[in-house]
Amino acid sequence: MSLNGLLKRLDTKKTILDTARPLPSASVRSLIKDFRLRYTHETTAIEGNTLTLRETQAVLQHGITVHGKPLRDHLEVINANEALDWLDKAVENKEPASEKLIMEFHRILMKGILKEDAGYYRRVPVFIQGAKHIPPNWRKVPSLMEELETWLKEAKDHPVVLAAKAHIRLARIHPFVDGNGRTCRLLVNYMLMQRGYPPALYTSENRDKYMNALDDVEQGDEEPFIRITAEATEWLFDRYLHLVNEVNVTEDQ
Repeated sequence: MSLNGLLKRLDTKKTILDTARPLPSASVRSLIKDFRLRYTHETTAIEGNTLTLRETQAVLQHGITVHGKPLRDHLEVINANEALDWLDKAVENKEPASEKLIMEFHRILMKGILKEDAGYYRRVPVFIQGAKHIPPNWRKVPSLMEELETWLKEAKDHPVVLAAKAHIRLARIHPFVDGNGRTCRLLVNYMLMQRGYPPALYTSENRDKYMNALDDVEQGDEEPFIRITAEATEWLFDRYLHLVNEVNVTEDQ
């Protein structure tokens, strides 16, 4: 299927979902709770976190420390979950997409991990392990982030395309010493939710495909990453539509 076809399919699913609202609040809460757990696990696992899905659940829901697993792994999932709380509030309060928003995402994600660098731009050169892209000189980061903020406020396109391109642009700047990927994925979901779309779930299972698509950007081809973002967005769409179908079956009985 072409990218345009995939985007139209998402738009159709959004129309069906919007028409079906409101859905049972208890069902929606359980759906979102499950998504948050999976998102927290996957976004950290992409970066090498060793906690399994069930271990992540134990840490978040029961405050359990998993024997033999690094403290950093525990902090990463706790912070990622807290960042989702902040993301929800930012969407609800209609916070503008901005440098401030991105820096706050990073501060929460890396709290207790980077210590002095959480929520601050890097002041050293960095390299991305295994990637073709070499990030710009750290002295250029503030001005590049200003340009990104302007683009975030002015860019017009399909919501999924905008979200994917926001990820691409932030990843290329690579403004932080660590935690850039997790920050990019939060920005994607902010851009989607701000426009009435469900958040995306990039998975660690597709990590190579995800990273290769970012490498394709270096060759001037953004479509593979936009497609991956569309597919990641469709995951929760399909869960919602399953709920819609279940509600309709109940009402017909």
